This record gives sequence, C-alpha cells and structure tokens, in this order.
Amino acid sequence: MKKINVGISIFAVQGAQLWSNGLNQNLAFLVMLLQQSPQVGKVFLLNGGDLDHMPAEMGLNILNVPLVKPQDVTFELDVVIEMGAQLPLEWLHHVRALGVKIITFFVGHTYADNAEAPMFDGPGGQIFNGTPWHEIWTLQHHMKSSGPLLRTVSRVPVFAVPHIWSPLFIQRQIDLAEKDGHHFGYQPSRGDNRSGWRTAIFEPNISVVKSSFIPMLVCEQAYRLDQRSVSMMMVMNSVQMKEHPTFNRFAINLDLTQHHKATYEPRVAFVECMAQQKMNAVVSHQWECGLNYLYYDTLYGGYPLIHNSEYLAADGIGIYYPHFEASTGGRALLDAWLQEPEYWDDYKKTGAAYLRKLDPAHPDNVEAFVKRLQFTVEGKA
Repeated sequence: MKKINVGISIFAVQGAQLWSNGLNQNLAFLVMLLQQSPQVGKVFLLNGGDLDHMPAEMGLNILNVPLVKPQDVTFELDVVIEMGAQLPLEWLHHVRALGVKIITFFVGHTYADNAEAPMFDGPGGQIFNGTPWHEIWTLQHHMKSSGPLLRTVSRVPVFAVPHIWSPLFIQRQIDLAEKDGHHFGYQPSRGDNRSGWRTAIFEPNISVVKSSFIPMLVCEQAYRLDQRSVSMMMVMNSVQMKEHPTFNRFAINLDLTQHHKATYEPRVAFVECMAQQKMNAVVSHQWECGLNYLYYDTLYGGYPLIHNSEYLAADGIGIYYPHFEASTGGRALLDAWLQEPEYWDDYKKTGAAYLRKLDPAHPDNVEAFVKRLQFTVEGKA
C-alpha cells in the first residue's frame, strides 16, 4: 500500500508558545506518533500563521518536520488534519477535489469553548465555516460533551482517538531547573514529624471546565481536619480574580487564607513552580475533561495528584475523589499525606507504568491512529 502523506495545520505566529495550551503539545505528540509508522510517508506542518519559521518558544524544531505553506504541497498530500489552525476554505475545497481527505482534530472541550466564548466575550472558539470534512477526530474524554455537537454541526462521522503524551518537553524543563540547582520530583517524609504539604493548584481559570474553586475547598477541608496537613496552598492563574467580589469573599473566608497559608498567583510554569517553590502535591478538578497533561506531568514527577478524573480512577492512578465532592477530596488528601514512603514507591511505579501506555511510540497508539488514517484514505467508516 502507498505510504500516506499527511499535512497537519499549525499556527506559526509571534508569541506562540508550547506551554500556552494543550493543543500545541497534542500536535507535537501526533507528529511523533506518525513518524513511528512505516505506513506514513511525509509529514508536513501546514502553516496557517504569518511567520515563515517556527517560533523558538514552540520547541518543535526538535521534530525535524518542515513548516510549509499549504499551497506549496497541494499535490503531495493524501490527508490534511486541521489542528493548530483553520486553513483557507478555497484551498481545502481544491485539495478535496483532488482526492485529499480532510480531517479536523478537536483536542479541546469544544462544547465549552464555543458556548462560553460568545456568552462572556472571550476568545473565539471554532469557527464553523463549512470546512469540507470527511470526518472529525476528538479525544475519548470529550466524546460525551462534544461528540454529538460535532456530529450534528459537521454532518460527518466523529471518532475518538487516544490521548497521547511524551516526557520529551517536560524533561527539557526539568533539566534546566536541575541545572540551576532545583530538585524536581516528590520526596516523601516519614513519621509524626513530617512537614505539611505545600499544595499547588494549576487550573487555568478561564472556564468552569477547569476551575480552582473545588481544589481550594479540597485543601481547605484537609486543613480543617488536621492543620498539620497543609502548610501552604498556591493557587496559580488566580491573581486576576483577587479583586472580584465573588472570588475575593470566597477566598477570604477560607481558614487557609485567614491563617496566611494561601497565595494567589499569576500563571507559573509547572516545573518552575514545583521545583523552585518546593511544592509537594497537586490538587485538581475538572468537569467533563478527565484527561490532561497536568496529570501526566504530575505523575512523571511522582507527585501526589488529588483529582476527580474517572479515567485515572479506573486505572488506579492518583488520589481520587468523586465529582464535586470537596469534602471527600479533603479526606483523601489527608489520608495521602499520612502515607509512609513505601506507599509512594508503589505509587510512582504505578504512575510510570500508566504513562508508558500513553507514549506516541506505543504500538497500540500508533495502530489506532494509522488505522484511522487508512480507513479514511480508503473511504471506509
């Protein structure tokens, strides 16, 4: 069978960064996966931005994939995957007429992105402008909330593909931190004299999908149960909300705030925060977004991850509390804090085994994506 040449859209613009959102990492990991398959030929990054080069902050030069204008590879492609940028409609119609298959890969929470943007005058969501799709991809944890929406709007099949991850990019950040003398990775303590945990909350606070409200209450509940358990709570991406009366009164009424054991911070990079601020645990909450790179980065460092993801819970990963049950989460945090180092040895091994299944080079992941490409090229559902 002829090798499949794939073009993946990307938005090369000034200021673009790898860590600004999960999309750019998703894109990079997909490229890495496709490079593993003998069934895939050339892979191009189709530039939907205004730069003629990839910004260094994107960190994608390591992939060794050419950045091209879409029209320069019109006759070399078998599949176009719209991902990082929406491409010109005229060109998409042209390549479709030539037999090229067109897929859009939605990696975000499409329902929330598109419903909240016009409500709150936020950044634009996906512009549904008549892209001539053959099919749509999304991630399994978005199928419930976004799959039916996408299927109805697009009038084409919607398929779930695996969520993949590699430590390639975070390890580069760890190397830089450790070069500067900072340690990354959880170091458990033993016995009654153990220190309270410095807990970190990284929810972006741009949507109710991932908000710091519940994680703050989880930390608060653990502190109320045993004040020794939490020595500091750092809430990233919250400084812009400090003066809003709703958030202000909510935060002020927490014992952690009143006892000067809470700080409200701007955006701080994960490795920088965990290493430089000597954080001990990550507390998270999501709503219909049960897999994300914050989880994987936390597990990679062996840090306690207190979360409400049913996907992780099904595999026995992290410290789980259900739904919005902050009080249960607080008890779970406290119980985890009381565990001895032997528990964390097993925890790290379990987490590492789970992360290996997410590798872009894992045969199951390669097969899932490449089979989907083959079915699309052959016109199969």
